[in-house]
Amino acid sequence: MISAILYLSWDAILMRAQRANKSWADNEEMRRLPLACIAGPFFVISSFWLAWTAKEGIHWILPTLAGILFGMGYLCLFMALLNYLVDAYEVFAASAMAAASLSRSFFGAVLPFAAKPMYRALGVAWATSLLGFFSLALCVVPFVFVRWGATMRERSPFCQYLTAKKRQDKEARDAERRGEREREARVGPQEVKGREDV
Repeated sequence: MISAILYLSWDAILMRAQRANKSWADNEEMRRLPLACIAGPFFVISSFWLAWTAKEGIHWILPTLAGILFGMGYLCLFMALLNYLVDAYEVFAASAMAAASLSRSFFGAVLPFAAKPMYRALGVAWATSLLGFFSLALCVVPFVFVRWGATMRERSPFCQYLTAKKRQDKEARDAERRGEREREARVGPQEVKGREDV
């Protein structure tokens, strides 16, 4: 519920900025990634919180409460990054989502085989901390995309192709509208409407 409130709040901020024609609101990265930038640290903090409170002598509620930050971090990251994939890949969004789902499912199936030996060898505190360190390294990624994403897109042949395709589609739509207006001007709007009704 907290994640949904955060997400809807960011959506409202973004819509206000777009209505006010703020330049940052048109930036691809700024539409979705700020939520991922906020959520990444929640995820990391929750990992270390769980790692060092899940032990005898500490009341069970303390490690359980780490789940609140974990849930907020996970859901905001998930929503922000999936929406960013859709925004970034546009007409190829279905393929991008399929690739993301496949890789997520693959790691979800394989990593549990490593969990038991890892926790047995390192113990709860250090095994969970190891996951926290991995999360810390990965939570830098949204910040990198916010800072250098536009530059990376400019250098990417795929993104250049997408931009050219978008431009061609827009030109085709504009040409079609111009053709309709010219047709209306020649035969009159009533006759065009009559043909459409037929």
